[in-house]
Amino acid sequence: MTLAAFVLLVAGVLGSAWLVATRLAFLAPYRAGWVMYLANLTWELLEKRTHVRRAWLELAGAGTSLVLLGLGGVGAVGLAVAALLFLGLELVARARERGVLTGLPARLDLQGLRSPASPGVTRFPAPSVHPDLTLTLEAPFVERDPAYRLGLLPLGVPFEIELIIGNHTLVPTQWSVRAELVVPSGFGLGDAAVRTLPPLSAGAAARLTWVVTPVEVTGAGTAELKVSWDGEQRSIRIAHEGARAIDSAEIRSVVVRRYPGARRAAFAWRGDMDLYDTSSFQSIEGLEVALALGARYGIAQTLFMSTRLTLDETAAREWAAHYGVDRGADEIPRFIAWMREHVELRHASPYPVESERPYVMELGNHGHLHYDTDTAGAPGNGWKAGARPGEGDYPWLGEDKGSFGDQRDNILEAERWFRRCLDFVPRSWAKPGRGNDSYTPAAVEAAGCEVASGSDIRPSDNALRQPPPHHPAETRLVELTARYPGDPQHIHHFDMLRFWLHRAHRLGIPMVLMCHQHLRQFDGTACARLTEALLRHALGGFRGDLYLDTVYGIGVYWRDVLSPSSAVVRVTHEAGRVTLTNGSERDLVRVPVDIQLADGGRITRLVSVASGERVVVGVAVGL
Repeated sequence: MTLAAFVLLVAGVLGSAWLVATRLAFLAPYRAGWVMYLANLTWELLEKRTHVRRAWLELAGAGTSLVLLGLGGVGAVGLAVAALLFLGLELVARARERGVLTGLPARLDLQGLRSPASPGVTRFPAPSVHPDLTLTLEAPFVERDPAYRLGLLPLGVPFEIELIIGNHTLVPTQWSVRAELVVPSGFGLGDAAVRTLPPLSAGAAARLTWVVTPVEVTGAGTAELKVSWDGEQRSIRIAHEGARAIDSAEIRSVVVRRYPGARRAAFAWRGDMDLYDTSSFQSIEGLEVALALGARYGIAQTLFMSTRLTLDETAAREWAAHYGVDRGADEIPRFIAWMREHVELRHASPYPVESERPYVMELGNHGHLHYDTDTAGAPGNGWKAGARPGEGDYPWLGEDKGSFGDQRDNILEAERWFRRCLDFVPRSWAKPGRGNDSYTPAAVEAAGCEVASGSDIRPSDNALRQPPPHHPAETRLVELTARYPGDPQHIHHFDMLRFWLHRAHRLGIPMVLMCHQHLRQFDGTACARLTEALLRHALGGFRGDLYLDTVYGIGVYWRDVLSPSSAVVRVTHEAGRVTLTNGSERDLVRVPVDIQLADGGRITRLVSVASGERVVVGVAVGL
C-alpha cells in the first residue's frame, strides 16, 4: 500500500467513525457518551456554519467516506458492508425518532374481550388504552441508583415511605389504582398495607404514605411495593441494611449533600419570551401548549420574560410600526388578563405541582429591553437591532449609562412592569441573547435577583462544559447554566440532552433544559414531543433521583443548603445530638441528613424545618 493510499484509507475510516459515532445513542448514560455527544456537536456546528441541512451534510459525508475507503484500497464487499452499516444505523435512528414523535406512553389493546383467556390477565372492552403511570418513591434512602436502599434503620424510630403516582399521559385509567407495601418481619405499619385510589384522570398525581417502624432487631432485608392498575402490575423492591438501636457515640459524621427527598441531582425546564408575537407562537395560544404539557407532568417550568415588547402595548406597537409588521401587539392587554386568570406564579414549586389554576410557573426576569436580538431596536439606541448593554440611552436608565448601569436598570424596569401588570416580583434572571459581559453578575445581583442562568458563561460553557452551580466572582448570586442544544428538533438533539441529563446525575448537579415555551410550533410538533420524552425520562429514568423544581427553587436551595461558601443551613453532632438549623428565609421540607457510623453503616433521615428554627434529628436512643 502506498503512503497516499494509506492516508486516504485513514481519512475514510475517520469519516466513517464520525458518522457512526453520532448514532451510538446507547452511550448517552455513560462517560463514553462524550464520543456520541461530540460527534453530534461537530455536525451541528457544521450545519450552522454552512447553512445546509444536516441530513444533506451527512449524506455527503457518507458518500465521501465511501469514496475515500475505495481509493484507500477497500474492495467492493467492504464498501457494501460500510454502506449497509450507514443505512442500518440511519434506519434505526429514524425508527427511534418515529417512536418518540408518534408513540403513546400507554398500552393499546385492540382485541379486548375476544382475546384468549389467560390466568391472571384482565380483559377490557376494545379498543382500550391503558396509561403507563409514573411511580416515584420518597423515603430516607441512602441511595436510589442502581437500586432503592434505605441503609441502616434506627430501632423504634418511625419513617415514611411515600408513593407518588402520576398519570402524565393523555388517557385516564379505567380502574382504581391498588398499592400494597409488604414489609419483612420486625417492622410495623402504622396503617393498612393495602391502599386504593380512584381512577386517575390524565394529568393527575396522587400520594400514598405508609408509616413504617422498626420494632425488632433485624438483619438486612427487602420490602416490596406492589402497584397495579388496568391489568398492569409493577413491583418495586426496597433494600435495607437491618434495624438496631443506635448510640450517639457511634456517629462519625453528619452532612447534607443532596436535594430534598434524598435526591442526588436536580432538573429544571426554562424558556424565554422575548416579545408577544403571534407569528412565532409567543402568544396565548403558543404558551397554552407548553404550560399544558408542564401541567400534565406536574412540572412548574420557568419562563424568563422580557417585558418591553410583551407587557408594554405602546412600545410593542411602536416597534412593530417601525419595521412595518404586525406581531399581535393589540393582544397584549388580553394576554395580561389571561396570565392573571389562568397562571399561578410562584418562585419555587417542586414536583408534583398542585394548583387551583390551570397552570403554574415561575416568572423570571429577562430584562425590559431584550439585548442582542432584533427585538433590541428602540428609539434610545437609534433602532439598532442587536444592541448590547451600554449602547443606548433609555428613559429608565439612571446616571450610569455604561454596561453595569444599563443592565441593572434594565432589570429593575422589567421588575416594575411585572409588579404593575402581574403583581409578581421575579427573583431569577436569564441573559437575553448573548447580552452578557463581565459586569453582568454584579448588575443582576444589584437589581435584586438571586439566581441567574447565563450570567458569567460563554457559548462554549453551554456546549462543551457543564459548570456546576456556583457564585460568579464577588457575588452571592447563583449561576445555573443551561445545556446545549435548546429546543430539541430531532432524535440526535434528544440523545445529546440525555447525555447531559445522565452526566448531571452522575455529578450530583442540576440539569437545566433550555426549551422556549413556543416549542417551535411554527415548524411542527417535533420539539413538543421530544421535550415531553425528556420530561418523562427525567421523571421515570432515575428512580426519582432528580429533584424537579423551578430554576429559582433549585438555585436557592443550593445556595442555602449545599454551597460550600454560602450555606446557612447547618447540621451538627454535638453533646450526643444531631441537630439541623435552618438559617434561611424559607421553610425547608424533607432535607436529607446523611449520617455515617463508625462501622461504616449509613443512615438517612428526612427532616422538615421552618425558617429560623432548629430541630433534633431522631436517630439514636434517647434522642
